Amino acid sequence: MKTYLHSLLDEDNDPVVQKYLEYIKTGFPKPKGKKKDVLVVGAGMAGMVAAAVLRESGHNVTIVEANTRIGGRVKTFRNAEGKKYWEDDSLYAEAGAMRLPNFHNMVLEYCKQLDVSLEPFYYVSVDKKEALKNKEEGYVNYEKESATFPKKTFNSFLYVNYQQVVQKEYYKKDADINKLLHYNVQTNKDPNVSDENQAANILLHNALQPLKDFIAINPVENWPKLIEKLGEYSMRRFLKEFTNYSENAIEMIAVIQNLESRMSYDFLQSFIEANIIKNDTVFWQVVGGTDIITESFYKKHELAEITYLDTKMTDLYLRDGKVRISTEIEIKRDPSYYQKIGYKKQEVPVSEMEFDEVIVTIPFSAFRMVHVWPKFSQDKRKAIRELHYDSATKVLVEFKERWWEKDPYNIVGGGTITDLSNRFIYYPSQHINREGNGLMLACYCWADDARKWDSMSHKDRYIYALDNIAVAHAPDDLDEQRRIKSLSVFNPDAPEDPEYVDGIKGAATVSWMQNPYAFGEAAIFTPGQLNLLQGSIEKPEWDGKAHFAGEHTSLKHAWIEGAIESGIRAALEVNETPVKF
Repeated sequence: MKTYLHSLLDEDNDPVVQKYLEYIKTGFPKPKGKKKDVLVVGAGMAGMVAAAVLRESGHNVTIVEANTRIGGRVKTFRNAEGKKYWEDDSLYAEAGAMRLPNFHNMVLEYCKQLDVSLEPFYYVSVDKKEALKNKEEGYVNYEKESATFPKKTFNSFLYVNYQQVVQKEYYKKDADINKLLHYNVQTNKDPNVSDENQAANILLHNALQPLKDFIAINPVENWPKLIEKLGEYSMRRFLKEFTNYSENAIEMIAVIQNLESRMSYDFLQSFIEANIIKNDTVFWQVVGGTDIITESFYKKHELAEITYLDTKMTDLYLRDGKVRISTEIEIKRDPSYYQKIGYKKQEVPVSEMEFDEVIVTIPFSAFRMVHVWPKFSQDKRKAIRELHYDSATKVLVEFKERWWEKDPYNIVGGGTITDLSNRFIYYPSQHINREGNGLMLACYCWADDARKWDSMSHKDRYIYALDNIAVAHAPDDLDEQRRIKSLSVFNPDAPEDPEYVDGIKGAATVSWMQNPYAFGEAAIFTPGQLNLLQGSIEKPEWDGKAHFAGEHTSLKHAWIEGAIESGIRAALEVNETPVKF
């Protein structure tokens, strides 16, 4: 089994993650060789973890970050001095990472150590009374064995094919899918023909279960076999060749399981994700916002004293056995700015420093813009050029009340799925039943769905998102649509307000593909890339002087856990104590 495939195993049975977890709890090993001067490029979670591990092991570390903040794609929208989104100052919402699966043990362990409070993230709608009871009892719990969640109500909607249905009706065993959603799926009872009159998650489960059963027999031996057999498959190709589902059934699976925009992507990527995001997965969220993890980590490990912000690497080169970089200062600031926020100022330009080794944690999509010499290996250059990064766009809208939690909707947590351009609408799991304003993740899109939103101005995004919220919740009731829109703090007819970001009150949006530091939401394989690129993605270069970390170098793409795992791996490579599998 190839070394990097260890992270496809369940974490409780992954010897590498278990060793990393032991290190996080009890301390990292001292260096095998001499103490080194190490440069870490990027102050996202991977870079911060790598830096903290190396400092604990006794090395000298310097971090450079092009952005004016730390955290990378962990970013929380909240009101702050000079930056206001919401009418209600107590509100916050995630621009990036928003949930933690209960089997991502490393990030949960760091949350414990940092005293970061967690609360349930309800992936599906739940019973309000039970959710409030949990809240009253101070339900903050890291132990997966005792994570008992409220009863699922599935009160949110599906709105597809101009048909609205409450999810609990759709998920009933005897539901008539054709009648509810007009998908015209097959209902033939011939044993040679699938009965497709079942919920999309059941159809997908039936398609994937034989593969899950095969993996379960012997994960170490069978993951490589599965990758060899299906590594060049897209999700669409898999469903066409390994099921006898009709085109209508495949369309239903794609729309309702959020696969439509990624049907041409790597099947294995979707297969891995299908084991994480499902109706019975237990998720946590950070009380107060996910960036509390990154900010707390940064503070605890005293990384401010070694971090240069506003410092974009333009060149990375090796001269006389030493690593050096050229940089651009993104924003010229008075030194008092850095003193005020506690970050390091440019007293000694990083471009004048020399380092023994470097860990590059920025996305390959951003690293493409950096000049590197002497050249990396052909396989590494290919991986940097070809690794696919996906788009992801979010639109958030503030309302004057949490109307979705009241009659006639009674939606607490979870999300509404639609084939409108919004695609996925999420209801917040925090502040349940609270009086006053509330936020809704009005649109969450990936891939081609996201790129269509990226073509619009921010204001137009809010207008379309709000219109579609009204339609999805009250398709046949114009009065209710008007009422919903009237409850929005965002008012498309209001003049610009200079107090708010972009002059718009009550809304926020992010496109990770348009972000000049991220260059995309996360690495998402296209068919064949796992086998073709993964070994080269994480491989060191320059005879072990250049190392690579970030979620893209793990197989836990888009998750904080993948960033942590990669940061520890790269630090141990520098430390010359890598964990073998």
